[in-house]
Amino acid sequence: MDLIVKQLTKSFGAVQALQPLDLHIRSGEFTTLLGPSGCGKTTLLRMIAGLETPDSGEIWLDDECVFSSEKGVFKPVHKRKLGMVFQDFALWPHLTVYENVAFGLKAAKQTNGMKERVMDAIGAVRLSGLEQRYPSQLSGGQQQRVAFARAIAVEPKLILFDEPLSALDALLRDEMRDELLHLVQSRGLTAIYVTHDQLEAMSMSDQILVMQGGKVLQKGAPEEIYHRPTEPFVAKFVGKSNWIDPDKRMIRPEKLRWTGRPGDLTWSAVVKRVSYLGDRYEITLELEDGTVWAGYHDQRLQAGDRVLVYASPHDTHSIHPIKEEIYV
Repeated sequence: MDLIVKQLTKSFGAVQALQPLDLHIRSGEFTTLLGPSGCGKTTLLRMIAGLETPDSGEIWLDDECVFSSEKGVFKPVHKRKLGMVFQDFALWPHLTVYENVAFGLKAAKQTNGMKERVMDAIGAVRLSGLEQRYPSQLSGGQQQRVAFARAIAVEPKLILFDEPLSALDALLRDEMRDELLHLVQSRGLTAIYVTHDQLEAMSMSDQILVMQGGKVLQKGAPEEIYHRPTEPFVAKFVGKSNWIDPDKRMIRPEKLRWTGRPGDLTWSAVVKRVSYLGDRYEITLELEDGTVWAGYHDQRLQAGDRVLVYASPHDTHSIHPIKEEIYV
């Protein structure tokens, strides 16, 4: 299912939560809306779902208009053929696993073949045999799987995720991230995923939309967002950045070297802090002008050490903001 958004806006009082946005997400893509709290990503997701009414603009799902301020169109959430997974699982505590998964089908009055669809969804998330348990009898990961199963039981073409893994511990998040991505890909779904976690965004997405202040600053594949940011905010929010010229020219920490080559750029620095990351050490450096950088080393250095760090000019990146409206 293609999603097309045209000049969508939303304000809450004097706060413009979403500035005019054009967006095209193609069928089968996994797209992440990435940004800090209050950037507009959840507001955009809720408007696509039909849980929030935009102030203006249009929303199209394939060739069907589900919202238009000009034409007076607003299709309710149960008529948009969407699946939704929320941060807090949103399970009914008094319903069994089976009943929770069946809930969306009953609400949409899709009762033909309901048992087969429910059992297929439960099997897809590896919960077969737990149909009669209640949410309180499940682990956090199992509860999230129930939420996934409920979302896919309605056989949506587009599935929306609102920070679905943030309530889980780190190890479980890694496991559920892989399961979620496999589930989406194996069923050929179009997915929109909201998160503030850059690791989730980078590891799962076909494309990322970095948002701030109610607007999309940059869109692109994870590699493009990381290696070629077009805005200082994007460079700072996605990964770590060392600024050669503030907000204009930067280099990623992993591009710094501890031995020089002909033609290298060179900086003198003092080691301020050393953090062990398991596979390497993160070295916090203070340059002669007081600028603080980060670099990585395979050996532990000592705070107070004076060092030289090097990099190829080709590994630096100059920020060139995109002035025109972003259209995905």
